[in-house]
Amino acid sequence: MLKNWTVTTQPVRLGTDGVMMRERYLLNTTHANHKYTDDLISIFGCAETSHRIALAGEKFRLEQQLKRKGGRPLSSYAMEYCLTLPRGYRPSIEQWQSITSDCCIKLAKYCKLTKAEFAQYRQQIRAVLHQQNQEGQKGTGDHVHLIIGKVVRGRVLKELQKKGATKLLKQTFNHAVLQHVGIDYRSYEPIEKEKGRRLSTWQYQYEKANQALEIERLVKKMQSQFDKWLKAKEEHNNSQQHRQKNRLLKTYEELKLRKLPPLQQENLEKIKQKIK
Repeated sequence: MLKNWTVTTQPVRLGTDGVMMRERYLLNTTHANHKYTDDLISIFGCAETSHRIALAGEKFRLEQQLKRKGGRPLSSYAMEYCLTLPRGYRPSIEQWQSITSDCCIKLAKYCKLTKAEFAQYRQQIRAVLHQQNQEGQKGTGDHVHLIIGKVVRGRVLKELQKKGATKLLKQTFNHAVLQHVGIDYRSYEPIEKEKGRRLSTWQYQYEKANQALEIERLVKKMQSQFDKWLKAKEEHNNSQQHRQKNRLLKTYEELKLRKLPPLQQENLEKIKQKIK
């Protein structure tokens, strides 16, 4: 017997880049992860919602810098929850909307939002339903990717990342599926035993995509620094040349810690040799 229907949680990292990367992924019909997906359906929000989430995060981060407060800058602007049912169940779009709405309202109550905060919170909810192929042995069941912005009215909703929020979400998901679809997790008997496989694969692919994005960001940063270093060298601006060299070496060390493809590794070493 299942303890709950499956709920996975993950902070959306890398600020605006991370939010927009998830937006592109959720509706990308050609992505390798969607090989067994029949349909991708927006049930709440749109691309504009993701922009709104990113904008709220960027605004908060800018205010952080202007106030010059200590601490690490905010790098995660949203939380992503994945609400999954086993294969064999196909709730309607309207049923999924009701289930997702119940989950969002419960999380809002858990965060103890004011009226004004709730008004912004509901404008920063992005949900996409992935209807999966129900035949064969591969792939998961139907699921909803639910992204909720963490910044409302200048407040970071740290509660969304707590274990208590995940526990509450599981309970709400269980109840909502029973109420709106009429199926109870306690009466479900797994057809196949793939203990933990789907969860670990989802998390692995998510982290792998984030790592690729971070490498891309660092490579662009290094290229920009190298261009500035070359310009300073041509203009015989020694102080700027020295400054950019230090920055290049720092970025080089960051990239060295990543697993780079052979060609990128080769180009990285060439840049280092040129600035010596």
